[in-house]
Amino acid sequence: MAKTIRVGVIGAGTIAPAHLRSYQQVPQAEVVAVCDIDKGRAKEAAAKFSLPNVFTDFRQMLKGDLVDAVSVCTPNDCHAPQSIAALRAGKHVLCEKPLAMNGRQARQMVAAAQQAKRILMTAQCMRYSGAAQAMKQMVDDGRFGQLYFGKAMLLRRTGIPRGWFQDKVQAGGGPLLDIGVHVLDLMWYLMGRPQPVSAFGVTFDLLGKSGQGMGGWGVNYNPKKFSVEDLAAAILRFRNGAAISLEASWAAHTGDTFLVRVMGTKGGAQLNPDFALYEMAGKTKLDVTPTPPQLDGYLGECRHFIECLLAGKEPISPGSQSVIVVDMLDAIYKSAATGKLVTLG
Repeated sequence: MAKTIRVGVIGAGTIAPAHLRSYQQVPQAEVVAVCDIDKGRAKEAAAKFSLPNVFTDFRQMLKGDLVDAVSVCTPNDCHAPQSIAALRAGKHVLCEKPLAMNGRQARQMVAAAQQAKRILMTAQCMRYSGAAQAMKQMVDDGRFGQLYFGKAMLLRRTGIPRGWFQDKVQAGGGPLLDIGVHVLDLMWYLMGRPQPVSAFGVTFDLLGKSGQGMGGWGVNYNPKKFSVEDLAAAILRFRNGAAISLEASWAAHTGDTFLVRVMGTKGGAQLNPDFALYEMAGKTKLDVTPTPPQLDGYLGECRHFIECLLAGKEPISPGSQSVIVVDMLDAIYKSAATGKLVTLG
C-alpha cells in the first residue's frame, strides 16, 4: 500500500462533510473524488473541499485505480450494496452506521470483505473520541472491576430528521437505528463486547406520525409517510450476566439527554453529560472529573481508518463486530413487534 491513501466519498449529504473535513486533516489521506446522485450536491461538496473529481454513479468512481478506499455516507438501504461493490472492486470501506439494515446484510458485507481481503470498518465515531478511548483504557486496566450494568440514553425532544430518515424502506428504522446504535455500540464496546443472549424492547410512533417533534436537519424532501418509530427502549442481557438499558428517541416530551454510564464491582464511570468516575476509598466516596485527551470522534475514526490501511491491521470497529450490534437491534425490533423476549446466539 502506498504512503498516501486516495479516498472517495460516496454520498454528499448530511454526514459526508464530517468525513471530508476529517480526511483533509490526515496527512496520509488524499480525498480525490465525491459521488452523489444529486449532481448539484456533489459539485457543491467538491467546490467546498477542493475535490478534483465528481461522479453521480458510484460504480464509475470505483473503476480503475482512482481510489484506494471509500467512505459510504448514503442512506441505510445503500450501505450493503455500495460497500459490497466497493469491496469487490478492491477498495477498502469505511461505512457509516448502522453498518446495514439487518444482520443478514451485515454478514454479506463482512463476507465480501473477507473474500476481497480488504478492510471493512464501521464509522462508529463515538468509540474514537478522546474521552471514550481514555475510559476504555481504564476498563481494560480493571479499574472498575467487573462491569455488570450499563445505561445508555440518547433522547431528543424535537429531533426528527427530514427526508429518507422517516421512510422505513430507506432507513430500516427510526432513532434506534439512527442514534440508538451510537450509544448501544459504545456501551457494548466499553463493557468488553460480551455475547448477547436476549433482548426485550418497545417502540412508539405516536408523535412523529402526527407531525410533532420535527428537527431541522436531514435531506430536504418529504417521504409519503412517517413509517418508523420515534422512540425505542430495551433491556439487553449478556452471557456473562451483564445487562444494558437502552433508550433512544427523536421526539419525546422530555429533556434532551445524552448519557453513557457503566457500573462495576469496584467503581463506575460515565462519559456524558460529563466525564466522571465514581469510586470508593474505604468508606469515602470519590467523585472524580478526569480531563481526557481532546479528540473529535469523526477525526479519530478517519485517522484510524487510514492508519489501519497503511499498517494492514484490524480496526477498532471492524464490520465483524457491527454484525453483532445489528443483531441486537434486529432483536429489539422483533421483540417490540411481538411483545416477547427474543433470544440471540
